[in-house]
Amino acid sequence: MERQPADFRSDTVTQPTPRMLEAMVSAKVGDDVLGDDPTVAELERCFADLFGKEAALFMPSGTMANQTAVAAHTVPGEEIIVDAGAHIFQFEGGGLSRVAGVHLRTLDTENGQFSFGSLARSIRPISEHMPRTGMICTEQSHLFSGGTIVPIDYLEEVYGLAHHHGLVVHMDGARLFNAQAETGVDFADYGKFCDSLMISLSKGLSCPVGSILMGDGSFIERSRRIRKWLGGGMRQAGYLAACGLVALDETAPMLAEDNARCRRLGGAILGINGVRMAQTTIDTNILFLEITAPGLDAPMVEAALADEGILTLALGERLLRFVTHRHITDADLDRAVSALQSVLKA
Repeated sequence: MERQPADFRSDTVTQPTPRMLEAMVSAKVGDDVLGDDPTVAELERCFADLFGKEAALFMPSGTMANQTAVAAHTVPGEEIIVDAGAHIFQFEGGGLSRVAGVHLRTLDTENGQFSFGSLARSIRPISEHMPRTGMICTEQSHLFSGGTIVPIDYLEEVYGLAHHHGLVVHMDGARLFNAQAETGVDFADYGKFCDSLMISLSKGLSCPVGSILMGDGSFIERSRRIRKWLGGGMRQAGYLAACGLVALDETAPMLAEDNARCRRLGGAILGINGVRMAQTTIDTNILFLEITAPGLDAPMVEAALADEGILTLALGERLLRFVTHRHITDADLDRAVSALQSVLKA
């Protein structure tokens, strides 16, 4: 029997658990667009309570949730401050300009953290000749620095600076649960230092579809209207929301194991010639490698590893990404290390 590939491309490849499938079959549903799906309502209530927010909105995707949040907080022509490597800027199809009509000011960060000096200088003075600064975006964990955990005291300082200047803060918390598994910080404390936040259910939490957007009641009402503009209303969405309720109890407690496996993988790869870590730490479940072997680049190594049954993702000429999740076993780590050694020796 042919062995299944070990899929390190992303934690979005995770499949729902048997408990999730059972919950989908037995879910009580209504028409969520009409506001009467009880399972969706329960999921939204659970997440809002968990993060200390007034309300929540079940969304089809994290990208839609992020784009909705920016559009709900701003008016066209305002400027938002984002990390130059942030998912909301780099990997959401240019939606910020198309959906919200906002002007962007991008700043470089170190492991997802703005320099407070550059952040403060980037907030515009009031002038009819300049766009008004309206929002600062943060990200937890920070994808492009390798799933780095952004410290809670830093998030508190950003929030304080923003509110001092009359700005709002939106947090892209797609993998916040992976970060929280390491920090132990209360979810409500994360919620305290942003005006809105998004959580992805379809990454390490293993739900098939969906994200949750949270904030105060008026923000969620505006977001509901924007979700409608984007065609994001779903009818018997409780079948999907049921998986999110299971995830809180079943898969969320497993995320620390995913993080630990990623650190083990990074440690094993340290001794392989022709590759090096492209990040300073392995905080969560993401590992970026730089291909240094002469005559090879990341797409070539990706293709060669696929032939060995190891699926990865090349992000540029030299960068190769591995993401661990609940379908990755210790044996898969050993296979990945062995395959990488073989490819780089060839």
